[in-house]
Amino acid sequence: MSSAEEFLQRMERLQAAKGEAFKPLAEILGQRAAIQKEMATVVAGFEERLAALNEPYGKAYASAEKAGWTAAELAELGVEEPVKRPRGRRPGKSSTARKTAARTGPVLETEAPERAAGAVPTPAQESTGETAGAAKFPYV
Repeated sequence: MSSAEEFLQRMERLQAAKGEAFKPLAEILGQRAAIQKEMATVVAGFEERLAALNEPYGKAYASAEKAGWTAAELAELGVEEPVKRPRGRRPGKSSTARKTAARTGPVLETEAPERAAGAVPTPAQESTGETAGAAKFPYV
């Protein structure tokens, strides 16, 4: 029979062999991580450069349209419409901000029951699903 010390020596030899086999994998994993980090940096740089061209591209596109080119003609030539930002409000107070600022007292139940102190929200209406389901999913 083998002694406990012999079992431990065999186990250590196996672990050493496994460790040696893992070394090339660990090296490659490190290289891959470095390349992925570099790639992310390069991609971020390209995205910034593209974003910087959005405004001049939009102006050039608008100039082409003013010169008589239609969106359909430009699209046929392979020119994409510029990215349009959603129209926002101009900075300043909106009418709702003025109304909210003017109201400094407590909210009365008769004014706005849903905002009054102690108001209980209305429970959701239950449905059999026939009408609501048909309205939301006409293909069912």
